[in-house]
Amino acid sequence: MQHHKRGLKASLQPLNEPFSETGEGKNLRLILSALAALISICFLLVSCGRKPVSFTPDERKVADSIVRSTHGIDSLASLQKRLESEGDRLGSIIALREWGKVLRNESRFEEALNVHSKGQQQAEAIGDTLEWVQALNNIGTDYRRMGVLDVAQEYHYRAWTLSEECTDTSFTARKNRAISLNGLGNIYMTLGNYERADSALRLALKVEQQLHSALGQAINYANLGSIFEHHGEIDSAWVYYRKSMARNQEAGSTLGISLCHTYFGSLYKESRQYDKATEEYETAYRLMKASKDEWHALNSLIALADIYHTTGNDAKEMEYLGKAKTIAERIKSPEHLTEIHTLYYKHYKRTGDYRTALSSYEQATVLQDSVLNMEKVNRIQNTSLNIERSRQAREMGEARHKLEQERTTRYVGFAILGGVLLILSGVLAIVLYTNRLRRRSHLALKRLSALRENFFTNITHEFRTPLTVILGLSHNLQENDTEEVRENARTIERQGKGLLTLINQLLDISKIKSSVGNPDWHNGNITVHLTMIIEAYRDYARSRNIDLYFFAKEVVEMDFVPDYVSKVMNNLLSNAFKFTPEYGKVSVSVWREGNRLLLDVSDTGEGMDRETLSHIFEPFYQAETEVRNIGTGVGLALVKQIIDAVEGSITVESTVGKGTTFHIHVPIHNDSKRKVAHEMIDSTPLLPENEATPADSESEDSRCRLLVIEDNRDIAAYIGSLFADRYDVSYASNGKEGMEMALDLMPDLIITDLMMPGMDGLEVCRQVRGNEIINHIPIIVVTAKITEEERIRGLEAGADAYIVKPFNADELRTRVEKLLDRHRLLRDKFSNSTDTDKEQKLTDAERRFLAKAVDFIYQLLDKRHLEVNTLAEKLCMSPRQLHRKLVAITGDSPASYMLKIKMQKARNLLETKPGLTIEDIADRCGFEHTPNFYSAFRKMYGVTPMDYRRGIGI
Repeated sequence: MQHHKRGLKASLQPLNEPFSETGEGKNLRLILSALAALISICFLLVSCGRKPVSFTPDERKVADSIVRSTHGIDSLASLQKRLESEGDRLGSIIALREWGKVLRNESRFEEALNVHSKGQQQAEAIGDTLEWVQALNNIGTDYRRMGVLDVAQEYHYRAWTLSEECTDTSFTARKNRAISLNGLGNIYMTLGNYERADSALRLALKVEQQLHSALGQAINYANLGSIFEHHGEIDSAWVYYRKSMARNQEAGSTLGISLCHTYFGSLYKESRQYDKATEEYETAYRLMKASKDEWHALNSLIALADIYHTTGNDAKEMEYLGKAKTIAERIKSPEHLTEIHTLYYKHYKRTGDYRTALSSYEQATVLQDSVLNMEKVNRIQNTSLNIERSRQAREMGEARHKLEQERTTRYVGFAILGGVLLILSGVLAIVLYTNRLRRRSHLALKRLSALRENFFTNITHEFRTPLTVILGLSHNLQENDTEEVRENARTIERQGKGLLTLINQLLDISKIKSSVGNPDWHNGNITVHLTMIIEAYRDYARSRNIDLYFFAKEVVEMDFVPDYVSKVMNNLLSNAFKFTPEYGKVSVSVWREGNRLLLDVSDTGEGMDRETLSHIFEPFYQAETEVRNIGTGVGLALVKQIIDAVEGSITVESTVGKGTTFHIHVPIHNDSKRKVAHEMIDSTPLLPENEATPADSESEDSRCRLLVIEDNRDIAAYIGSLFADRYDVSYASNGKEGMEMALDLMPDLIITDLMMPGMDGLEVCRQVRGNEIINHIPIIVVTAKITEEERIRGLEAGADAYIVKPFNADELRTRVEKLLDRHRLLRDKFSNSTDTDKEQKLTDAERRFLAKAVDFIYQLLDKRHLEVNTLAEKLCMSPRQLHRKLVAITGDSPASYMLKIKMQKARNLLETKPGLTIEDIADRCGFEHTPNFYSAFRKMYGVTPMDYRRGIGI
């Protein structure tokens, strides 16, 4: 009886804790250290025979947290059914595990056994070893609570065997092994095999200590204390029970603390300190009273009944025995009923009620036999012996198998090693050959790069010779008396200087990139140098109504290359002014931080998007922008090359619509002995071009009108100068402005550039052709793009001619003359052709326009409101636009064209309405006075209306 009670003390099932993966590996002896990792992988591939668990640690954590957030038997049952129906196998198994534990804690052992068995079947079916072992341990604990120790032993042993065979070293896997050993230790204690119980429990304690599991250690300390108590080693029992209490308090386990108080009471009882024993038992019962774990609560009740029997308090004894008997019968616990009836036997024997005492003794004996009769003990012992023999046989077989496997692995390892060495030899040969080829290619590319840079440098120098002549002669031409010649010379000089600036920048990039020559380092006050450069931009800033600020927090003395500083600042400031609108702000700040000079150049311009920012320092990169004359993309590339050359850094921040800031960091050195002479520094600013806008020529109705759409004003003026003597020329600086002017002026021909900010030339063509008012106007596209693809795109957009820059002036004149002559010819033929011929000569757009105009003319005739202004309003045009449109298509003014339509209607009425008088026909055709009708008809057809009717036989 005492053995059984102490076995029950240790049957507390540890709670599962969150786990984390850990890794262990075997050290393999390798022949070559360089191949260690590769050969280790090969050996693992050869020796590995198990499939990994299909669930990751993260998946297990998620499923476990979902289940643990659900409380109550009914809630867990509903959750498990839902997870199983959704196909969540892992969630279903974990729900079954926790559901069974709650049932067992409420002493519903048979229900718990059914639930845990279902979980074991599902885990085994999917090969999830971790959950499979936990299910086996839970089933073993269920059977122990029910007193079926032989079956419990088999389940705990199976769980331990699987844990030993599993290669998983995670927290949960090792915890499963400790629980299996703990279960076996409890069974060995119940059988009285304390030596084996001690061995199993100490192995379990070692694992729990490695896992730092306070609750697991508490359980095993208590079990080991029970063994010491059985052997009469009370001092050792106290040590282990107190260790158990400390770990239970650390884990916050109410059940564990209650059981420790029961153990303390047992030791006090044995030392005959009954008051202290009673106090400990009362404390244990008080802690368990509110718990639904009636199975463990029975220990406290029986202990209290026993101590009161010992102290002779019969009333208390019978009170606690009655409570214990009621609970034990309800949960069907034969072990506890055996102890209860034994106490009844002792009580009635002492009080002299021998008949009742004999009855209680018989019941206790029957229950004891049902729990642990000799046949069951023998069966358990035989099972243990068979298990041990099977384990030894399996270990021998595994040893033989391991020996064979090691031999096979050794041979396979040597074969793999030979293959790997052969492969490495081949790879090494290929790498050496590839490096040789790469070295040759690198040298060839280096020579090619040097040739390219030399060519680049030489060709830019060669450009300077003709430019020098061009600039010199253009300067001389400006002394000519003729204003036109002087203006042309100024244009030539302005464009020549722009080209020279570009060539100088290209040459600077080439110099810096190829490290030609040594930088001209000087030492001095860089703040003064920056001030001189910025002051050169003051007048330009005022002319543009832009605020220019310079903030120098302190004077900085350092080494710098004056030419580099000038080029960097001139390019950044020129860029800032180019993109900053009127009434904006450009600011420069310079200060020192430690051994670095910091410089910011910011503006309040249009800003840049992310795509532009990622390419801003690439040579020749040009972003799409609304700003005119956006440049070549060389300036910022030169700035980046210079900053890199002096070991500095440049970054840029920009927000579309708000502005841009360039940040420059340059290291400060003071090594140069040469001082800067600031008065000798060339700080000529790179100001954005500010060409004069070409003036529109005075309008004369008798002359053709040309509209030139070009964002470069010098080119626009040049094109206009070719035609100003014969035509009226108007100018627009972009596509949007050009469309507005085209609708207002109704020009006879449009000349447009292809590349313009905002609306480009192709879009101008498409919008002109899509507008009913101006779709008849011929268009010439002038562009620097000369590919066939670009030419085809221009013609598809509706261009009548495509001329490539730089163009020949005679070619452009000829194109314009031919298009205007063709238009005049078509108008003349239209005026002198029959209606059928006219229809054939018109384009579809012109045909639709005239048909609409004729329809409105007939409607207005019927309403007696036919006027030029009214017709223009109907056609959504101004009278001026209607006039120029009709003249361009038909050669007739609106009044002449309306008169022709009237005469056509009159002739039709004369032919088809013999009942109408001449006066009626005149009235229907919009003539208030019949003589006027006679005169107009005779002028149009050469006969009077009456003669015309007689001539057709009416």
